[in-house]
Amino acid sequence: MISIIIPTLNEEKNIGNLLDSILKQSIGKKVEIIIVDGNSDDSTQSIVKKYQKNNNLINLVTASVRNVSYQRNLGAMKAKNERILFFDADVLLPDSFLEKNIEEINKNKIGTAGCYVEPLSDKAIDEIYHNFLNGWMWMMQIIYPHMPGFCIFSTKEIHKKLNGFDGTIKFAEDNDYVNRSKKITKFRMLKSRKILCSVRRFKKEGHLITGIKYFLCPVYRILFGEIRTDIFKYKFSHYEK
Repeated sequence: MISIIIPTLNEEKNIGNLLDSILKQSIGKKVEIIIVDGNSDDSTQSIVKKYQKNNNLINLVTASVRNVSYQRNLGAMKAKNERILFFDADVLLPDSFLEKNIEEINKNKIGTAGCYVEPLSDKAIDEIYHNFLNGWMWMMQIIYPHMPGFCIFSTKEIHKKLNGFDGTIKFAEDNDYVNRSKKITKFRMLKSRKILCSVRRFKKEGHLITGIKYFLCPVYRILFGEIRTDIFKYKFSHYEK
């Protein structure tokens, strides 16, 4: 089947909603779910433990390091299934998301994959930003793949060959992962189902600042290589406590 890996840090407002949307999938109760928590200061872990009481396929792991790449890699190491899927805690799955996308992956013999996005917002500006992102990911999927870490399909074999996510990268470690993956496997953007993603970063930092960061990120990577400094001041889960 599939193992879903979710790195968390102070996600008490989101993790329950994501788990509910996974479990509502027709294969949801057969899916292994690994939450790798960065020793949250809020009730993230206690919420996950409540879900564990009703589903023995939910596994809570406490990471010794608060680093999204480290936490994803730790989750992949713990995964029991060959097919793995990385989510962020602030996304939601529409109906048949897992079934349809896995079917597309298997049918087209895809190794790593991403999916197009739909914002959890009814604001026109959010639709514009996310439509632009979808267009960019479609255009670049073969020559220079991009996919945010909130939804990356992979396998344990591919993950091992890549040596996982690079924990020294401060920003766009997810894009680096899928870009490296195209050298050893087939990467594609999936057409079957979009993922519903939070706009909280836009709310926190503003659309202009966030948009500039996202625009400059690939430019910087092309000109200077991966981003290993805090030049973009892009933090993992800095919204809550």
